[in-house]
Amino acid sequence: MAKINVLDSSIFNLISAGEVVDKPMSVVKELVENSIDAGATVIEIEIKGGGIEYIRVTDNGCGIDKDEMPKAFMPHATSKISSVEDLNSILTLGFRGEALASISAVAKVTLLSRTENAELGYSICMESGEQITAFETGAPKGTTITVEDIFKNIPARQKFLRTPQAEEADIFNLMTRLILANPKISFRCTLGSKKIFSSGESEKSALIAVYGNGILENMEEISLVMPDITIRGFIGKPSFSKHSRNYQTLIVNGRYVKNEEISFLTYLCYKDFLMTRQYPTYVLYIDLPADMVDVNVHPSKMEVKFVQLDKIKKHIKTLINEKLAELTHAPKSIPLSDVFDDNVDSSITASEQARASKFDFSLLGIKSSLKEERNTQVKSYDLLDNDKNLLQRPYFTVSPRAEGQPLPYSNNAAKETLFASQCLQSDSFLGEEEILTVGTLFSTYVIIERGENCYLIDQHAAHERILYDKLVKKINEQAVVKQKLLIPYTFEVTAIESQLLDENMEIFSSCGFEIEKNGAEYVINAVPSDVCGMSLSKFLPMFFEAIDQNELDVATIIKDKLAQTACKAAVKGNKLLSMEEIRMLVQGVDSLDVLLCPHGRPIVVKLSKLEVDKWFKRK
Repeated sequence: MAKINVLDSSIFNLISAGEVVDKPMSVVKELVENSIDAGATVIEIEIKGGGIEYIRVTDNGCGIDKDEMPKAFMPHATSKISSVEDLNSILTLGFRGEALASISAVAKVTLLSRTENAELGYSICMESGEQITAFETGAPKGTTITVEDIFKNIPARQKFLRTPQAEEADIFNLMTRLILANPKISFRCTLGSKKIFSSGESEKSALIAVYGNGILENMEEISLVMPDITIRGFIGKPSFSKHSRNYQTLIVNGRYVKNEEISFLTYLCYKDFLMTRQYPTYVLYIDLPADMVDVNVHPSKMEVKFVQLDKIKKHIKTLINEKLAELTHAPKSIPLSDVFDDNVDSSITASEQARASKFDFSLLGIKSSLKEERNTQVKSYDLLDNDKNLLQRPYFTVSPRAEGQPLPYSNNAAKETLFASQCLQSDSFLGEEEILTVGTLFSTYVIIERGENCYLIDQHAAHERILYDKLVKKINEQAVVKQKLLIPYTFEVTAIESQLLDENMEIFSSCGFEIEKNGAEYVINAVPSDVCGMSLSKFLPMFFEAIDQNELDVATIIKDKLAQTACKAAVKGNKLLSMEEIRMLVQGVDSLDVLLCPHGRPIVVKLSKLEVDKWFKRK
């Protein structure tokens, strides 16, 4: 048997450092969190060479006593906890007592600090875990820690560091989270040529500091206050989705953490309103009793465990769905600044004149083609619905009218054709007033007028949503028509996949799949008729991946296929519709609960008369 060795402190400090300090970002996180725990209201961070060369964190916190400084560099030395019971009610960001010991084991660290009652400050320098210098000196109240040459004494670790630019990007992302998690603290951060400044005024000012002045226009506030839990924050509008999850921030009791289940839950809430490979944005604050969350899961303290995670997820889901119900039914408005500058002089430039002229003549062209279209006889509505009858209802017939009169419109008829969609309920966006169908633009956008507003409808996106809601309704009402396969599809799975499949067999059946088990194999004999063209070899891996990511709603996966089916069947852009087809489409749109296509694109854009008047300098 090999001899058992008791490791020297210089060795186990390096091992511990490997868990706590794996890159410059980890150093910044530990130092800034210490400053926050010290009660600082102003924190300054300066980074050089991506943090590999130089990191300095300065705060105006309570400071460290001269006699306590050497202890600060000892392993497991902390002022945050003193007994086992304290682990059940951790409210500070740091508590392990590993940070300074780990950092000083892999870099040169200089600590300068002064408490409020001390006349002089005290400076201590550590390198490779050994004290180099210590002396009294003048210093402002608070603490300044400088870290230099990370991993210089450990070439094996240094070679795994990335480029300074990449390390700097990680620190930048971390600082954005720390600013959002601590909106009442003023941060001043310099990362090479980048600078971030947060005033420390409020959560909204923190959002602006991180994402810019226009962020509040793209985020919606949510809030839920209960005796044992508070959930508040901001969620992005569906149109403000991003290509990665880097714009998702979760703060629990003031601590920035990561939780895959909550991240995936928000994705499921937004899923029907997002483009492919897009993710929702959010900044969520969860405050709950300290004994309801365990932060002692990993040395990085980035992961936590909730005692009642299902309850928290339920509240978050309700908040997001309620807000999305409001957002997705309102037509997108065009800000006047996106078209013309409201403050321009009355003398319009040549380019603006050309633009205005072009727009005006296109309207004349629409009215001309509209008059011709009204005189044509509608022969078929096939292009509006592959099932032939989606929009062809008796009460959709065109009422006789005098030439030039507005098309009569009754919202009551549209309400009879309401299609249920993801439980989002809202009123008609058009209301009860009559509308005037003006015509089409570029054979792609339907133009209607109601009162003081003009609406542009994307005919493909609108029809796609109508078809999609119809297919989803079939699943929700368990009215899916099955299509028998000429050649049954046989496949094999692993033991784990077999268990998952057996547990969800009932869901598959309700969605229109007919699956039977044959020994070690499974056989698919029928699929939903609406998605009979799907590739089963691609669909099944999607199912198992989704289950592995805790998505137990198989219908969500099938809805992806329904969205593809609706997209293929919907009327395309650049296709001129008849007036009857336009009218049917408008009534179908007015019955929708969600004014976004299944891929997240807007269906309706609203333009007010006031905005148009300003274009032509009438206002």
